[in-house]
Amino acid sequence: MSAQPAEGAYGEPDSPPERMRSSAEIRRALPSQMREEFDRAIGDATLTQRAHVLALWSGIAIEAADPSGDEQVRRFLNGTLNAHPLEYYQEREGLTW
Repeated sequence: MSAQPAEGAYGEPDSPPERMRSSAEIRRALPSQMREEFDRAIGDATLTQRAHVLALWSGIAIEAADPSGDEQVRRFLNGTLNAHPLEYYQEREGLTW
């Protein structure tokens, strides 16, 4: 056995293990109340739509696992989120274009 990282089809290291790639991984990560909807979406997807459906639901599963994003959106909408535009951070880092 080699201590080298596994390589993908193009000789690049595979994605980190936390990235969900299969429908089974995504389904396990979803809250139980969302699994039926996921099953319908993946079951109704054509072969050409499947990658898009998996990517979409992978993001949904990640968001469901960390609901703090919803709170940030609520704070933004009611004007209490301490946030700055991208330009603020670019300027701060000296990355003005």
